[in-house]
Amino acid sequence: MHRLELIGVEKKFQDKTAVCSTDLCLRHGVCGLLGENGAGKTTLMRMICGILKPTCGVIRCDGIEIGQMGKAYRGMLGYLPQEFGYYGGFTALRFLRYMAAMKAMPEETAEKRIGELLELTGLKDVRKRKLKTFSGGMIRRLGIAQALLNDPEILILDEPTAGLDPKERVRFRNMISSLGKERIVLLSTHIVSDVDYIADQIMIMKQGRIICQETQRQLADSVGNMVWKCTVTERDVEYFSEEYIVSNIKKQGEEAVLRIVSEKKLVSNAVRQEASLEDIYLYLTRNTQEEGR
Repeated sequence: MHRLELIGVEKKFQDKTAVCSTDLCLRHGVCGLLGENGAGKTTLMRMICGILKPTCGVIRCDGIEIGQMGKAYRGMLGYLPQEFGYYGGFTALRFLRYMAAMKAMPEETAEKRIGELLELTGLKDVRKRKLKTFSGGMIRRLGIAQALLNDPEILILDEPTAGLDPKERVRFRNMISSLGKERIVLLSTHIVSDVDYIADQIMIMKQGRIICQETQRQLADSVGNMVWKCTVTERDVEYFSEEYIVSNIKKQGEEAVLRIVSEKKLVSNAVRQEASLEDIYLYLTRNTQEEGR
């Protein structure tokens, strides 16, 4: 099994710091990278893939700096970028053959692997259709297939479920869960449910910084008994939504049932609830002005 290390990695673009000094160690398993758009997730992943060079710091795979590894590192890497480019005039089959050639895969090995991946991603029956006729979800599945072509030992997925319908999302999560048993999988998303059930480790990124890297259970323990379910009048919903972290609102006639993340019991009928990953994420990424509450 491989070990991927980031030591003091930082990336600046002119006067903006996209990724602050970051130390990480990734081993086999699925690591979910959560953060809102603009948090620095894509920049971090592009540095791990060797597409961007850090302004300072070093990225190592098994103790060797990835720039020194060159082709050997690229050979163990699979990457699905957030903006996935493709040729509309290509068929799915031709595109995957093209990508296999770019990865210098032997033809016989490539053909076998392409067949497996078309089946896995549900594109087998449309493999000879031109990509310009594909839906956004189909293109995303094709992107997942190309990332898996070389059976990578390090798989980097940037917003992989964008454009997928609910059924496709479930199928994708199940696939990634099984892949993570044998390799490093880093999955970036701003959709909490994408990693809720499959991630061995959760990283949360805010304003260019990794603010935590723990298991979901460790995160739940850190939030402790701060999640409440309570009933309030409809006219009070706006107040609680503005003043506190409300992760869910369910209207019931003239009342509403709220799920609130707060260190204190806010109303007399409030009952403690077990913290979900969404509750934890909202709490840890709360606005600065909320932190004193």
